[in-house]
Amino acid sequence: MPDAVRFYLPPLLVFGFFALMLVNGEYRPRSPAQRAVCLGLLGLGSSLIVLTPAGYAFVAGVSGVPNIGRLIGHCTLLLVAWAGLAFVAWLTGSPAQARRRSRRAAWWLLAGAAVLTVLFVLAPVDVDDVRFATRYARTPWVLEYWVCYVACLTPAIVTVMRETWRFARVTPDPVLRLGLRFAAAGGFCGLVYHVHKGLLFAAARFGFDYPHLGFVDMFVPLASNVLVFGGATIRWWAPRVGLTALVAWVKRYRTYRWLRPLWLDLYRASPHIALQRPRSAHLDLLPDDLGLRLYRRVIEIRDGRVALQPYLDPAVAARARRNAARAGVRGQEGDAFVEATVLADALRSAARGCELAAEARVGVPGGGDLDSDTAFLVAVARAYRRLA
Repeated sequence: MPDAVRFYLPPLLVFGFFALMLVNGEYRPRSPAQRAVCLGLLGLGSSLIVLTPAGYAFVAGVSGVPNIGRLIGHCTLLLVAWAGLAFVAWLTGSPAQARRRSRRAAWWLLAGAAVLTVLFVLAPVDVDDVRFATRYARTPWVLEYWVCYVACLTPAIVTVMRETWRFARVTPDPVLRLGLRFAAAGGFCGLVYHVHKGLLFAAARFGFDYPHLGFVDMFVPLASNVLVFGGATIRWWAPRVGLTALVAWVKRYRTYRWLRPLWLDLYRASPHIALQRPRSAHLDLLPDDLGLRLYRRVIEIRDGRVALQPYLDPAVAARARRNAARAGVRGQEGDAFVEATVLADALRSAARGCELAAEARVGVPGGGDLDSDTAFLVAVARAYRRLA
């Protein structure tokens, strides 16, 4: 049963996804990045089908070439690697740069596939066996074949991992961020598996000790395939299983919690800003009607700032901006630091009853709508917490 899951679950997931897309008429890749993802999924599913015991035996029987399924599966995975490189190229570069990088990657991987074919022909692997590593670990040219294969895959996997993880850090879409991290984690699992296999072949050839870690063979490829598939298709399945709604709720909850210290200090300075008295910290951990409470919290923070108007010191704002510039903090992060510094100083002045002699004229930074203003206030609340 574990072997059946390991071999057949990933291809069933891939082709089940495409079957649903065809039946529902939903999946129509429009952009080059989407087409690259589609091609990569097709290549992944094809490779996984060929490398199942049934697919392996079928390909060998039809072609009359023992173990040809191994070569076909690996060359198809090189196609998947190219699709991953093309995806990150279109995701992170201009169209001209993406086309240039995609062509370079294609030539590199085509050359790798040609060398793999030559090494496969040279290797005396005349008995068809899906347990290729167990039977042929000591066979001449097999180690060379695997070294070439890993040498082709590794730069592609590392590039895709690095770029998807980097893009995940800056994308505002939490579901896409999760999908990109799934894909990066799947690539890492795949790299671990292929390096592990290469070390097994090298140990068998040269006679040094290397443990045969059965759980790596059993679980790591399965994890890699499922993570890559899940990351590539997350935009489709996340809304259907409620993940999109859950991620949105978690984001609102984290925002609500981040705003609490700043909001609470503003309330203590001006209790009239709150529609309801603050609840205890324990009750506030599980707020009912989170959307309304978050909305009220944002509005009340803005009202609290208005109430502090007599204590907002432009000199403090100017000094904070100079400090932020010296520290290399600019943009929204710099504005948030300045705003947090001004509010902290105003709260201290209000506690002492020290109003400014003249009306303060401190700008009101923030977003242009509720969502962007909420994001800005979260940055302010984080800076305020660090200052506190």
